[in-house]
Amino acid sequence: MPQIVTDIIGCHALWLFSIFCSLLLIRQVCSQASVVGFTGGTAVLPCSSEQPQRTVQDIIVRWRHNGLDVFEIIDGTVSAKAQDPAYRNRAQSFPEQYKNGNFSIKLRDLQDSDSGKYTCYIIQDSIIRDVKLNIEARVSRRIDNQGTKPSPEIPVMIFSILCVGLAFSLANSATGFSIQHLVSVPSPDK
Repeated sequence: MPQIVTDIIGCHALWLFSIFCSLLLIRQVCSQASVVGFTGGTAVLPCSSEQPQRTVQDIIVRWRHNGLDVFEIIDGTVSAKAQDPAYRNRAQSFPEQYKNGNFSIKLRDLQDSDSGKYTCYIIQDSIIRDVKLNIEARVSRRIDNQGTKPSPEIPVMIFSILCVGLAFSLANSATGFSIQHLVSVPSPDK
């Protein structure tokens, strides 16, 4: 086989291999999840690494949304130094899960402005995870406050039962008929 053909085949094989590796890297680095949250509720934004963490002190993770710092874990400790005030006291993580590679955060008291793409950077593993958060209005059923008043059906039902009982009692006393005539119970002596 001529040298030029071998070079072309080798070049194409190398090119295909580099495309394949790039696709694998992009798949791991830019995976995206979607989460639905409700106004005023909470949502967990997932972010994890499949690589076991060496030590807690090696951990550096940054969460960002629309250019704002949402949450940071520096040297395995939550850092609020650069955190945007809009997320103060609303974002929290799960420190007991750091060793397992779980750097998810929980956002509470969700607002419409929280919608959008969040990016989690796991620095030590060179991993970037995108999470799309959709905020929906909570559908609520309005129930009139009746307090402890019974619904109208209950007094009607009680009145009906009393009327039937009274009618049965009057019919019973007029005819001398009793429930004992309907049921025969054998005596224990027999």
